Amino acid sequence: MKNSIEIRQERATAIEKANDLLNLAKNESRDFSADEQTSYDGMMENIDKMAKDIEVVERQEKLNAEVAQSPVSFDVNKNIVPKEARNYSIFKAVEGYINGNMDGIEKEAHEEAVNEARSSGSAILGIGVPSSMLESRAIVDETNSSIAPTTLGAFQDGLRENSVYEQVGATVLNGLSANTEIPVVGANNAAYAGTATPENAEAADVGAQFSSLTLSPKRISGFVDLSKQLIVQTGSGAEQSIIRDLGRSVAEAMNAAMFAKDNVTGADVALFNVTGVNDVTTTAYAAGTSVTADLLAMEELVAAAKGLQGNLNYVTNPALMSEMRQASLVSSVSAAMQGMNFNGYNTVYTTGSAKDATNSNVVTIFGDFSKLMVGHFGPGLDITVDNFTQARKAAIRLVINKYCAFGLTHPAAFSRCLVEYAHV
Repeated sequence: MKNSIEIRQERATAIEKANDLLNLAKNESRDFSADEQTSYDGMMENIDKMAKDIEVVERQEKLNAEVAQSPVSFDVNKNIVPKEARNYSIFKAVEGYINGNMDGIEKEAHEEAVNEARSSGSAILGIGVPSSMLESRAIVDETNSSIAPTTLGAFQDGLRENSVYEQVGATVLNGLSANTEIPVVGANNAAYAGTATPENAEAADVGAQFSSLTLSPKRISGFVDLSKQLIVQTGSGAEQSIIRDLGRSVAEAMNAAMFAKDNVTGADVALFNVTGVNDVTTTAYAAGTSVTADLLAMEELVAAAKGLQGNLNYVTNPALMSEMRQASLVSSVSAAMQGMNFNGYNTVYTTGSAKDATNSNVVTIFGDFSKLMVGHFGPGLDITVDNFTQARKAAIRLVINKYCAFGLTHPAAFSRCLVEYAHV
């Protein structure tokens, strides 16, 4: 079924057609012909039906929005609590799935994921992991990461540790179902119009501006091969390695899609190519000055668009790190970069940020990343257990599938530049 906005638009069109037919008869001072009466009655019946459809769809959309905006915790999801979650083992779940005797916390988690999938209109193809078990995570960074090898939380820690959108403070919506349309208020709506309004004068129309961003699910996946002997042994160190590898493969794919120079097939439009993002033309390379000029120009355009607020970050490729760290705002006096902040704004480096083949320029994005919407659809994870692809090697392939989407609500809050740096 279509969303409420689409149904409302169709209903408005149908009402307009019915009105045209009625006016035709009125203007000719006559009653409907038999065919016209049949057509008009059919239009009225369809209009009434769409009114009921709108009521049903809007109710469900409201419920979906409540789920997406409500933090998921262990306390409200079946009987899975943090203490039990710490005993969860992917190896045990895989072994139980293969032998048809999954039990304990692994079975409970799978059943909850199946219920989540059913409520969102999808199905689990392998081992299900509910979204509630992905909400628990430790505080991690690139140099200090203490991840328990036998907890599922470790999987999400590994994923989030390398996910750029988490580091820059994107707005994340979980538990979405089907396409989700997000209303967007225009940046230039006015509170009043005119220089002065007499006490009893009629107010001027200031023209509220609205648009929308639609998130539609795109599949993202990764896989890892492991030996059957390893699963039987259930070594904690090996499980930690598997968890990290799965998480990072998915995270890297998301980073590459978001920060590509050219759109990735099957993914949403890369941030660099979104219409409305401010463009900065790179300055011809000059040691110590050109990179700083480009980055400051990016800040200036965002400020001019009234977007210099919120979760402001730079995202660029590690190839630019040396230039940024050597840059200065005042020659030999004030370093432009302190720690991970350039000119006071956090900087995230990712190999997902594209650079050209000659290593002469790199995709760089600056802006308020709270305006980056990331949607997760359906259950937490669907892990397919493939017994056949690597059968000759006595190995099993685990394939993780997630459905995600991303987009910008206010592109003008961002700027982009193919920053030129030292040629190598």
